[in-house]
Amino acid sequence: MTLPPFRSALIATALITLPASVMATDPLYIAPKLEVAKDSGISAEMLADCPLQQDFAEVLQRALSKQGGTFANGNVPTAKGRSLKVELVDFAMDGNGFIGRRQYYKLKGTLYQDGKKVASFTDRAQFQGGGFATACHEVRMSLRAEAYYIGKWVKNPVDGEEIKHFGE
Repeated sequence: MTLPPFRSALIATALITLPASVMATDPLYIAPKLEVAKDSGISAEMLADCPLQQDFAEVLQRALSKQGGTFANGNVPTAKGRSLKVELVDFAMDGNGFIGRRQYYKLKGTLYQDGKKVASFTDRAQFQGGGFATACHEVRMSLRAEAYYIGKWVKNPVDGEEIKHFGE
């Protein structure tokens, strides 16, 4: 069965204009959990109180999928293919539900191709909360937004970029 000429031209045009990231069949390898930078000084107790490492990996995978990317879990950087290493560099939470809470974290990430650095970014968030939501919940919700912005950055990486958010 052959397609009418206008349909073949339409399909060819659609394939040509699709972004390379959507057509890529090679997955982007990411760690199964958010890594903590070796020199961060973040206590294991703080991470145990707020299990954001696994949550972040899951929301990053979801963000990449929604933006048309494919991913696979693995050790990063990989010797072959594309990989993304994201590290938690700094993390602090203080206050309480009555007087208010302050949270801060900083991420850094590096995109690799065949084990060689392509580009890197830094990202940070500082915010306040209080009331009925826990501090951990607020951090986890903020990390969902971070995952979205990191997914956008992966599509068009700029080396040394500090990821900016709406309103900053």
